[in-house]
Amino acid sequence: MSYDAPVPHTGHAPTSTAATNTKAVVALPLAFSFSLLGLVFGILALREIGRTGEGGRGFAITAVVLGALNLLFVVLFLGLFAAGIASGIQQMQQLQGVSGF
Repeated sequence: MSYDAPVPHTGHAPTSTAATNTKAVVALPLAFSFSLLGLVFGILALREIGRTGEGGRGFAITAVVLGALNLLFVVLFLGLFAAGIASGIQQMQQLQGVSGF
């Protein structure tokens, strides 16, 4: 029976050498609540990560995608809301014209 030599235990978990970009970490929650800010911070983080080699590229890409989609939905919702208001105003004007008020 042969046993391998025991591996020395240092008590520390392995760590990554690259720090995570702060703007990338901040961009992700902003993409949910303030989509334009999340989009901007995500783009800035991607530029910094490319220049410095920091970690957090996944956070930044996710923030850019979510920020853009969220912004698209907000613009679409506001457009549909404005169209609904305009249609309602037009219908009210037509009803007032028919009833003679």
